[in-house]
Amino acid sequence: MKDQEKLVTVREYSTNVEAFMARDILENEGIPCMLTNETFSGIYPIGHTSLGGIQLLVFEKDAEAANHILDKVKETTTCE
Repeated sequence: MKDQEKLVTVREYSTNVEAFMARDILENEGIPCMLTNETFSGIYPIGHTSLGGIQLLVFEKDAEAANHILDKVKETTTCE
């Protein structure tokens, strides 16, 4: 497998809603991504975070851009 095809975790979420929103944001920006553990968290909502929560994965070559996008969204949506 080429380095650019390697998947890396850029975020972990404790709820499906947060994870799906982050996935949709990245996909709308043209960054391919996928979630792991989202089904398990729906079946076993208490305690799934001890197993890693819902992981948002992107290709390693897209990780920096994905983190930048998600950080920017977080900055603009955080209430003070």
